[in-house]
Amino acid sequence: MALLGRLFQVAGMLLCLEALYFGIFQESMGKEMMLFISGGAVFLLGRFVEGRAR
Repeated sequence: MALLGRLFQVAGMLLCLEALYFGIFQESMGKEMMLFISGGAVFLLGRFVEGRAR
């Protein structure tokens, strides 16, 4: 379960990185905020899953 939690955390960080890309290069605030919030939620889900595994 800890590995699954870490995978969720990495996926969340990648979504936040993609949000940064959309904000800087595509100038799309809507996509940026959607990806940032989604990435944060996925990251927090990973923290929850990893915490339960310990």
